[in-house]
Amino acid sequence: MAQAILFYAKHLAAWLGLVSTAYVAGRLVLRGFRLELDGAGERAAMALAVGLGALAEALLLLGLAGQLNLAAVAALAAAVHALGLRTWREAVAAARRLWRERRRRTLFVAGLAALAAAPLFLAALYPPTAFDETLYHLPYARAFARAGSLPFLPELRYPVFPQLGELLFTGMLLAAGDVATHLVELTAVLAAAALLWSWGRRAASPAAGWLAAAAFLGHPIAAYLAGTAYVEPGLALFGCAAVFAAGRWRETGASQWIAVAAFLAAAAAGTKYLGLFFVGAIGVEVLVVGLRRRSARGVLVFALVALAALAPTYGRIVYHTGNPLFPFFPDLFGGSPWDADQFLGERGAARLATAARLLWDVVFDRQAVGGLPPYSPVLPLAVPLMVWAAVVLPRTRRWLLYAAAYILLAPTHAHYLFAVVPLLSLALGVAGDHLLRRARAAPFRRLATAAVCLLLFLPGWAYAAYRFGRLGAPPVGGAQREAYLARQLPLYPAVVALDRLAGQGYTAYAVHAENMVYFAAGRLLGDWNGPASFARVLAAPGDAEALRRRLRALDVSYLVVPRGPGFAAGADAGFDRRFILIYSDPQARIYRLAEDGGG
Repeated sequence: MAQAILFYAKHLAAWLGLVSTAYVAGRLVLRGFRLELDGAGERAAMALAVGLGALAEALLLLGLAGQLNLAAVAALAAAVHALGLRTWREAVAAARRLWRERRRRTLFVAGLAALAAAPLFLAALYPPTAFDETLYHLPYARAFARAGSLPFLPELRYPVFPQLGELLFTGMLLAAGDVATHLVELTAVLAAAALLWSWGRRAASPAAGWLAAAAFLGHPIAAYLAGTAYVEPGLALFGCAAVFAAGRWRETGASQWIAVAAFLAAAAAGTKYLGLFFVGAIGVEVLVVGLRRRSARGVLVFALVALAALAPTYGRIVYHTGNPLFPFFPDLFGGSPWDADQFLGERGAARLATAARLLWDVVFDRQAVGGLPPYSPVLPLAVPLMVWAAVVLPRTRRWLLYAAAYILLAPTHAHYLFAVVPLLSLALGVAGDHLLRRARAAPFRRLATAAVCLLLFLPGWAYAAYRFGRLGAPPVGGAQREAYLARQLPLYPAVVALDRLAGQGYTAYAVHAENMVYFAAGRLLGDWNGPASFARVLAAPGDAEALRRRLRALDVSYLVVPRGPGFAAGADAGFDRRFILIYSDPQARIYRLAEDGGG
């Protein structure tokens, strides 16, 4: 029991530390721009979005300077809070005022927030097992933490990438371990929900805000991504907040708002290449509005701030590779062993056809779009409502236009869609509010709104409860963690055995086990691209001696082979002389390479 209490207390403290530091950092930036926001929800959400982006950029600069370590991260957090004493005083005073004047309402809203956040917080406390987080997101963070800098990592699928999300993971990894990295994306999901709540209130009514937030949190995949080290929640928060800020600029004409929009769009692009959509789309919007107003000020401010914020991330990528979109589009920028255009999916007419059915597939044909947990069934069923809203409610057109353009341009994978789900949820909330307001009796309208919010929110909450019931409580100790990972990842016992047999300085080649990279103490090679790609190394799997020579050329000493189709170990009569079996379990075998090919 004491161990469990310490585990939960540690991660709750880490989460509160992250949230408070990001909030104070964001308030400092927004105050520097002399921007005042309306309402506590808007202030909190925008402060968290800007603060997370600012912290990530600061960690990037620390990494470029070779000072990315626990002491520097702690000093950064301490400096933020020291500079933010005024923010703390204001927050305490506001909390006291709310408690005096609106105690019941404050307790009600706090209770609802806790009810919504509790299952997501629990879901974030499981050890990392999601494919991409153990394939490269967490290996990046671990490598950065170990090196104290931002090395080029040739053994990974993407040796260099936009990595603001992974830099936030690095800070949490240094402070509280790998489970704490999930709290970054949990914060992003809840901040996006808070922004939708306040944005819907601004755009239509309080009911629209509740409906939009409930629709967003009601996606099972939102609960899933909030408990992983995927970067899509951060991308969604930065992109959504950038669109919000650009909208405020259109309303007020204040250059500060377009500067904030530029910074947030650049943060989205620094998190994932798909974030460049927000830079380009908002840039086009700013240009069109500037031409209409016959003013170039907004365009200049947006361009200068976006370029300044993008420069460290993309300058580093160009420095290492010469390709600002590495490892994609080699035809434009030159090829490398890591060319990865195959991961971009379909093109041309096939892409359009897939995009047209994407909102259906992410619910009812998930294997076609990556096999991740589903989106809410409300999403495809609400398409006619959103089309109607685009015709009848002009204020929804901008959000839906952004979402539609992104869907047409982005690869058609389920988690990529998440970047514009906040905008779709906002349009759905405003459209739903418009229909509900037709009810003449106010008490009935409030009751109907509450019922619809509950129905919208229920799929995500139910998925989190189902996952908790299926997986059990998060493991809180070393033995529980090991048992959990062995249950969830069939190849985990083999990697643990390899670490035990070979120590930490080994280089091994794993066949179709690229998502086990994070758990290997040594170097684990083998992926679909790179110098050690499956196509290069396994070109002739029936020729044991040729395979041994190719592996030796990569300095490989061990071969990990999962059981099942994909690689026929032992098909060559000379295989056993060149590869000595040292470990076997029902899921995998480990071989040591013979020194001279003769056994």
